[in-house]
Amino acid sequence: MTTLTTPQRDFGLTGEQTDGDIRALSFSTPNLPVRVFQNGGHVEIGSRAIVVNPGVTPVPFYPSGLRDHIAPLGAAFLREVSLRSDTTLVTLALDRLSAPADLCSAPGWRRLDTLPGMASVPGAAGLPLFRSPRDRVTTIQATPDRLAPTLPPGPPQCWGVFMNLWFAPAGTACLIHNSHPFLEYHVQISGDGAMQKFRRNDPSTLYENQYLAPGAAHGIYAVQPAGDGSFLYPWHQYVARTDCLWLAVELVPEGPAPKPHTSDTHTGQCCHH
Repeated sequence: MTTLTTPQRDFGLTGEQTDGDIRALSFSTPNLPVRVFQNGGHVEIGSRAIVVNPGVTPVPFYPSGLRDHIAPLGAAFLREVSLRSDTTLVTLALDRLSAPADLCSAPGWRRLDTLPGMASVPGAAGLPLFRSPRDRVTTIQATPDRLAPTLPPGPPQCWGVFMNLWFAPAGTACLIHNSHPFLEYHVQISGDGAMQKFRRNDPSTLYENQYLAPGAAHGIYAVQPAGDGSFLYPWHQYVARTDCLWLAVELVPEGPAPKPHTSDTHTGQCCHH
């Protein structure tokens, strides 16, 4: 197996929340404010923003009085809408994001081959793939097969939800791999990218190209337990077709969910964050 593991408050761009809790994530910058809204509340989206729903229930909103929603484990590119959520939302405000490559000089960003354990990975040396700091966003409650239908059913578990940004310049193929110690999906933030799947660890065996425009999220892939606590994926990689910025969302298993009387079974939210 090949494994890859890897703040100011500014309310002017994505509005504000009238109740609940809010904080900037560790990779938030003045040019890309990233905030998490927790414990319910009303969120007003003003100018352009990508809104990520890391929970297991839809988040409704009502443009022109019609009901729409952000899918579970999904995202949407929105403007001038109101959202009411009983769980966690993450917003990335895009109006000031003119040069995504400049984010790589922000505190905590590192090139892939300088991350722990990555220097010896074939193809990593010198690869222009950069990662932001990683932040824990929330904890969700779900059975494994609800998150990935190919996983065997079982009792509800708690899953820690972690997020970080990646950046790569145009033409970068970000290494084929097939194992992670977590479930993951990605949300495109800027540029045109693609997730590719392969039959083997060989780029000539490509069998699926999934193109990603800003606001698009791909679902969790058909994974299987690897037997050592990690997950076996189809061989896959991200490819930056233009200069690309994207968000990685990682769901880390953290043991059995609390009993129903200590958790919110409606939202799928665990009793701790």
